[in-house]
Amino acid sequence: MIKHASLDKLVGTSVGTYVVEQYIGQSKLGASYLAHADQTTTYVLRFLEGPAHATPKEREAYLEHFHYRANQIAAFKHPHILPLVDFGVFRGLPYLVTPHIPLRSLRTRIDKNGALNTFTVGRYLDQIATALEYAHEHGVLHDDLSVDTIFIRLDGQLVVTDFGMGSLLEMNSPDKARKQSLAWGEGYAPEQLLGKPIQPATDVYALGAVIYHLLTGSPVFAGNTRDDIVQQQLYASIPPLTQHSDVPVGVYSVLACAMAKDAEQRFNQPGAFANAYHHALGAVDKTRVPFAVSDVLSTKKLPAIVIETSLADTQLADDARSNNQSAGTERTSGRIHTVHQPPVQRATEEKPAGAKPEGSNDSPRPALMGRLRKRGRGRVKLALLVVSLIALLIITGAAVGVTLLLQKNNAVAHASGQVTFFSSQPGANEQTNALQITVAQLVAPPAGKVYEAWILNDQTEDVVGLGKLVATKQGWSLTYSGTNSNLLTAGNKLEVTLERGAVTVPAGPVILLVNFPVHAFQHIEHLLVSFPPAPAKTALLLGLMQQTHMLDNQAVVLQTVANSKNAAMMVCMAQSMLDIIEGAHGLHYHPLSDTCMDLGVIANGDGYGLLGQGYVSTAEKHAALALSQPDATNTMHEHAASMDIALTNISGWVTTMEQDLLQVRGHPTDLTALQEITTLADNAYRGVDVNGNGQIEPIAGEAGALVAFQQGQLMATLSLAPPV
Repeated sequence: MIKHASLDKLVGTSVGTYVVEQYIGQSKLGASYLAHADQTTTYVLRFLEGPAHATPKEREAYLEHFHYRANQIAAFKHPHILPLVDFGVFRGLPYLVTPHIPLRSLRTRIDKNGALNTFTVGRYLDQIATALEYAHEHGVLHDDLSVDTIFIRLDGQLVVTDFGMGSLLEMNSPDKARKQSLAWGEGYAPEQLLGKPIQPATDVYALGAVIYHLLTGSPVFAGNTRDDIVQQQLYASIPPLTQHSDVPVGVYSVLACAMAKDAEQRFNQPGAFANAYHHALGAVDKTRVPFAVSDVLSTKKLPAIVIETSLADTQLADDARSNNQSAGTERTSGRIHTVHQPPVQRATEEKPAGAKPEGSNDSPRPALMGRLRKRGRGRVKLALLVVSLIALLIITGAAVGVTLLLQKNNAVAHASGQVTFFSSQPGANEQTNALQITVAQLVAPPAGKVYEAWILNDQTEDVVGLGKLVATKQGWSLTYSGTNSNLLTAGNKLEVTLERGAVTVPAGPVILLVNFPVHAFQHIEHLLVSFPPAPAKTALLLGLMQQTHMLDNQAVVLQTVANSKNAAMMVCMAQSMLDIIEGAHGLHYHPLSDTCMDLGVIANGDGYGLLGQGYVSTAEKHAALALSQPDATNTMHEHAASMDIALTNISGWVTTMEQDLLQVRGHPTDLTALQEITTLADNAYRGVDVNGNGQIEPIAGEAGALVAFQQGQLMATLSLAPPV
């Protein structure tokens, strides 16, 4: 351990490739120093005080964990996470190296200026949440988020530090670490205090404590002793916000949900918390892109004041619950949906042989039963055969009844419908996980029966239950908001069946059917689901949205930097945006220098680029390939043409922006092109309403990346018809 008395003795010492210049202070991690690796670049070198009284085996485990965690953090590249540029071990003590950037902590700002307004808090919340989401996606929890680990840069943007360091601190002194950490851990969740496993919801709790502190100017819990605070963290409700009249009433419910004592009662993603906070504010920020979330809560309900559920959503959820006793309810962006269990019992499930799915009153159709028979052996085969024959007799009777119904009313035979796919949570990271079905000329079902919709996969025998169709003035409809999976890959056909009672798999006769155009869908999936050659297999239109969104954000920062007249940062920002535009294959691409990293400029895209052989041209190529397939539909041709218009718009805007950025990079004091860069970046992502009709349409000069993605989803539109 580095003792206070020997702190100055390290000045002038070489630590790895760094020379220690000056002692800064003592943080919760350990001693901090300024250091340099050359004559121009300065870094912050922080030592971690390892276990004071550890056996060689314990120290080895500690250092192994340190290297594992530091390797994870060093790979992070995110605009709101302070980069870890290097790490190592010096005289048995691990150390971390970060850029030396002018920063001040959120605590410093609060102590100086007091509570922040709700708008600023919302802006900060989005930035912190996106950093946490990024870390969670890469398998790292922060574990110690507070106003002391969040800093404000000179450009007003936040950076979060010390990801994953909490576990290292606990290893320092296993018996005392938790009590010691409370001296600076105001947002420790109950599960941390009780030594239970942590999860993303643990970081949500800490984030709730940070937001409460920002809104009120005071920690959420205070006390004369550490034990007082512990007791409140474990058992007390968060104090009311009645003394802060500028905070909307609904915000308290959002904070109470984020800081629920039971982790299962909290938002399970920081982004879900951020979405709910902005919803509670009431004022709509048209420039804000909501977070894409899998589900807002687990199976618990957020108070009605936080998220309002439409009557249509409630009806859909109630119908789903009544028709599927084994379904689990989830929430996605405040919308209730149902996840049905797979139709076939897996070999790993420990259930009695021959057991039916829970809540099922009818046997599956013979087609499904035929495949089930192949899985049996001996007596099981015979038993399934008997069951299938009985089911066949039952279903044959039902089919006869439906045939009579069809003969009685010709309107059923002329029924037709349409399936459109969309995203339950629009934004730069959205998935095509929702759909709407509309059906016309379909008669009401017989008493006691309902129309249900399903996506089936003939290869895996999986079934996604979409719910019950409800009658409307125009016919019948169903809106389904799914899980965090992509419905375009859920199966190979969609059916509407006539069912009686609660069923978990389709048991009744098929009324309407559509087989997915599998050949064309292969290329549509490259546009919307996954494209293997792209970084992280990012779908082409999704990558297009993400990179234009990043470009738009960087343009806003560029404006801020221009006001500071920092020429070096202007050059770095211009290079950052050129890298996003051109990708690693671009003529002007250049990895950001250490100087840029030190200035906090780290965003340079995913390397695939927008121009050249990047997202724009590759998306055009795969749209054309989809149209060339024998099963391509007329709807695909229509919306592919609209998508191509948007891609052409983006290509023109970004090409002009590229030339402007080259001018800025070469002449950082010449700001004549700055406004054009900002405008074009916004156009490329959001589009622009040129004709002033209040909407951005898929026409020349208007549509951007958001419209391109929407048109790509509409390419997947399907037509339902009675089975032949």
